[in-house]
Amino acid sequence: MSGEARRTRMTREGRRALILSAAADMFQKHGYAAASIDAIAMASGVSGPAIYRYFRRKSELLVALLEAAVGEAVEAMEAAIATGEPAGTIGAMAGVMVDRALREGAVIGLLQTTVMDMDDDDRAQLGAVRARLVGRLVTLLCDARPGLSADHGRIHIEAALAIVGQLARRPLEAEELGRLRHILGAVLTA
Repeated sequence: MSGEARRTRMTREGRRALILSAAADMFQKHGYAAASIDAIAMASGVSGPAIYRYFRRKSELLVALLEAAVGEAVEAMEAAIATGEPAGTIGAMAGVMVDRALREGAVIGLLQTTVMDMDDDDRAQLGAVRARLVGRLVTLLCDARPGLSADHGRIHIEAALAIVGQLARRPLEAEELGRLRHILGAVLTA
């Protein structure tokens, strides 16, 4: 080829990841309501109609972002727990929750404000993602606290996630982070 750059075709997963990255950026900068599918498509280098091969509507982008965030959070928590003693599991869980609240605060805030505007299918998918997260966290907590029942563990996890969800909606100051880890640790051990 003389001087021409050879074009390579992006994989479906690669294109999907690019679209999700553009959506996350748009949602964070402009808010969910102001971010249009066409603008997200343009930012990701996909034509407007082509984006619908990946996502049927904007709310699916938000659910997909949450699924990715949940997967990463669970992996990070499992990795943090694997490096420590069982007594350190609670601290590791609290630390990862705080870290993820900082990283995914925009997604958490968007979900809390848009869930009522989602259709039933998206709400059901969102509920399934949340149920998987809660179930996995309950298992991790009960492994760390063998005397704790799954029902009681669920209460601790739900309370910790409620705190994280509320605080993730605003920027956290550096001095608040240690306090938040302490509070989450207390909720998980109460």
